Amino acid sequence: MGIGLSGCGANNSPPDLAIAFARTTVTGTEDLLVGRYTAQGHPQGHLINLGSLGLVAQSQIMASHGRLLWVTTGSALYQLTPSGHAHLIWKAPSHRTILSVDYISGRLWAIVERVNGQSVDLYCQHHGHFVQVLQGPLAITTLYPAHQGQMVILRVWPDKAQVTLWGYSRGVIQNWTVPHVPQGSVAVGARNVYLPVTEGLRKFGIEILPLTHLGHRQLHMFSSVKDAVIEVIPSHPAYGLTLKGLIPLTGVSFSDQDLVKWPQPLQTTVTSVLSSSWVIILDGPSQGLWFNARGDRFGPAFQVIAPPNTFPRAVQPWNA
Repeated sequence: MGIGLSGCGANNSPPDLAIAFARTTVTGTEDLLVGRYTAQGHPQGHLINLGSLGLVAQSQIMASHGRLLWVTTGSALYQLTPSGHAHLIWKAPSHRTILSVDYISGRLWAIVERVNGQSVDLYCQHHGHFVQVLQGPLAITTLYPAHQGQMVILRVWPDKAQVTLWGYSRGVIQNWTVPHVPQGSVAVGARNVYLPVTEGLRKFGIEILPLTHLGHRQLHMFSSVKDAVIEVIPSHPAYGLTLKGLIPLTGVSFSDQDLVKWPQPLQTTVTSVLSSSWVIILDGPSQGLWFNARGDRFGPAFQVIAPPNTFPRAVQPWNA
């Protein structure tokens, strides 16, 4: 299963890549190594060893803004520069692990789980220090950008999801409970929030949650897997990812009329997460292609050769 991640800026050419690799040590633990690569996948400089990899999320263990990159190892959060320096900026609080990191609405966020598994908390960097701003229930928790400095908090359980529109100063703005199994991504369009869901093995749908009280909540079920929106990309505009290509999310209907077809056959089932302008679509663990959401076009493909005895763990655009 691939992961799609996002870049920032509206440049004509995509930025560099930051790729994190997990490497098994002789003692059976894993180290986390981070390297910088060109947009086509060529290595730039040496790998940075951040030490032992602890308990982290499946995705969003890296975030970037401008020339800065942040990486969590679980026990600590590091800030990396293009020159190859890593700075420890935060150690995980006692009996907690830093699962993921995000840069949204001009702020650095971290999802932190208590080791005893009682809660998943949201931390924010404020004047150089990380402060807890929200305590949530035990669930798979991810963050996605929204409009006007807001964001969406997605909490996932085996049989349902909770979608929360949240603002730093306003707190909870809107809250929805979805009684379906979510696919694990959220995108905010001009009028709606989009959440792909599944029922059984072959029934795919998308929950459409209105941003205004004038709209109506809808569940759109797709007639076949090949037509289904498997994941959504919270870019501007937002896109839905299908087996045929990418479609813009502009309303409550989905057709191939505005489909941007894949430029090449896919090797695996790809998925996606965050986006601004340039989006990375991973087709397998170490290869993929770029997509410019604002330009509605694909960019170059890339393929990365992993160092010996390592496995690609995460990818993030990096404007070095």
